[in-house]
Amino acid sequence: MIGLAAKLGDLGFLKGVISETVVSTYSVDGKPNAAPMGITLLDEQHLTVDVFNSSQTYRNIKTNRGAVINLTGSIEVFYRSAFKEANPQGKLPSEWFEKAQFVNAPKLTLAEASIEVSVEHLELMTTRGTMKTHALLEVKSIQATQKYPKVFSRAMSLTVEAIIHATRVKILLKDEEQEKHVAKLLEVISDCRQVVNRVAPNSSYSLVMDDLMQRVEGWRKSK
Repeated sequence: MIGLAAKLGDLGFLKGVISETVVSTYSVDGKPNAAPMGITLLDEQHLTVDVFNSSQTYRNIKTNRGAVINLTGSIEVFYRSAFKEANPQGKLPSEWFEKAQFVNAPKLTLAEASIEVSVEHLELMTTRGTMKTHALLEVKSIQATQKYPKVFSRAMSLTVEAIIHATRVKILLKDEEQEKHVAKLLEVISDCRQVVNRVAPNSSYSLVMDDLMQRVEGWRKSK
């Protein structure tokens, strides 16, 4: 593909830097799934991602060897893909997805850009006692919409940060040996919420943060 690195650079990817995206995949029975994932640019044709082995995304990419990396500025899409229980009937809307062109995976119709990738290699790894897999992804296609640039709000990055930490809390709460790590994550989430409520009160960001905190408290009580 001609000019592949430049295109990825235009989308904000930097070599060795983790960029927050939403990765969409198909399950064995063909049902679409989406989840926030940190993606790293390796070189002109490859990206990498570390996936929890207990996740649906891991099972899907292991089976279908393909995925779509979606870029979106919608905090609602990011949140509802992270926590399926935040959706009616606990499922993401089917109209959010359409079939990708070059890989066996769905892409998000609401995304500002989508990168179709094939899974080139999977390598098992352990992080903080948790089993993960390091996936090497080869870029097959890049599609992006033409939009005006947007102003930057701290609320967006802080809400994304809180969502990412909450996904870890949900998993680590099951392990008593991770109690100190969970406590630190909860402190960060709380700090993020305070700033979001200050810089973006009564916004989609503050609503997501309120709902997220309620879910976290629910997990802790049902532990």
